[in-house]
Amino acid sequence: MFTAVFLVLWLARHSLLPFIIGGVVAYALTPLVDRLSRLIPARSPTGDVIRRGIAIAVIYLLAFGAVTEVGLVLIPIAVGQIGQFVSELPGIIANAQTQVAGWLEEYQRRTPPEVQARVTAIIESGAGTIARTAVSGAQGSVGALTETVGVLFGFAIVPFWMFYVLRDRYFISRNVMRGVPEGGRADVSNVARIADHLLGRYIRGQLMLGLVVGVSVGIVMTLLGVQLSVGLGLWAGLTELIPIIGPWIGAIPGLVIVGTTNPGLFWAVALTYFVVQMLENNLLVPRIQGQAVDLHPAVIIMLLAVAGAVWGFAGLVAVIPLTAILRELFWYADRRLRGRTPEQSLAASHAGGRQEDLPLDARIDSETGVEDVRA
Repeated sequence: MFTAVFLVLWLARHSLLPFIIGGVVAYALTPLVDRLSRLIPARSPTGDVIRRGIAIAVIYLLAFGAVTEVGLVLIPIAVGQIGQFVSELPGIIANAQTQVAGWLEEYQRRTPPEVQARVTAIIESGAGTIARTAVSGAQGSVGALTETVGVLFGFAIVPFWMFYVLRDRYFISRNVMRGVPEGGRADVSNVARIADHLLGRYIRGQLMLGLVVGVSVGIVMTLLGVQLSVGLGLWAGLTELIPIIGPWIGAIPGLVIVGTTNPGLFWAVALTYFVVQMLENNLLVPRIQGQAVDLHPAVIIMLLAVAGAVWGFAGLVAVIPLTAILRELFWYADRRLRGRTPEQSLAASHAGGRQEDLPLDARIDSETGVEDVRA
């Protein structure tokens, strides 16, 4: 059954993008829904469903109002910037051609002929690859159109899907646990708690960092008079989801645009990205992320290189939290195989406070507290 379900999901993977994004947002909003729902009294499972539904409706209304207000401010600015950029595009292209021609002339004057021949061969090979890729893409345009329709439909219904996911999350978890053999429920519950703890902190931290960085870059670029400043801020916020190298990827379009449209601002824009990156690494990341993943930067960079080569952009986004979760599950299994109880193994994890170095009596007292919280 699992094989059949996985096969269907794999075949429909491109249309599942809206639900993946919606799942991430729903996951980040769960603590807020929990807190709001506790403000509404309920004495039955039916009442709990109602109060969670009311809390979600309040969040939806607030989010809709905020998006509307922001849109009224940003959309006219973005439209004006796009119109200005399009009107100036011919001049930008002419300037770029002149600059590239100067670089080529300098290259031909300084580079030996044999090196030029090798570089030309490499460029021709790359051009052939690009042409073949374009032909392949054109041949698959019908399939891409079908997938696009599926994605648009998914984005249209994902808010309703998120409503039910947020409202009934704990009922779904409870029903899943009923299908687990009684002897393994403690371990399955602990594993889910560890994954939930790490993934929740990571996702909420990354979304907050993306919001702060995106807004900061957008505001500074607008004040500097850089074209497409709203789009540059949005791109900086999205690339912030990639650890370590994301901010540098987010800086590339801004540097390219200002280099072709207003070279006099190049160093000011470069300094802006550098300052935002430094403030993020030294002030925001330690406070927002804390020890959510607890991985050394050298390990993170290596993981990003491997995941990017194997799985592309999705690998860059997912590899860090996935590695942190697998590490915690490995040590949880190690403690269980060494004879510790499920409660002791959980107490020694990130989700339980990492108390494995305390004396046994202290761990037992802490474990009792963990059980009280779970109850």
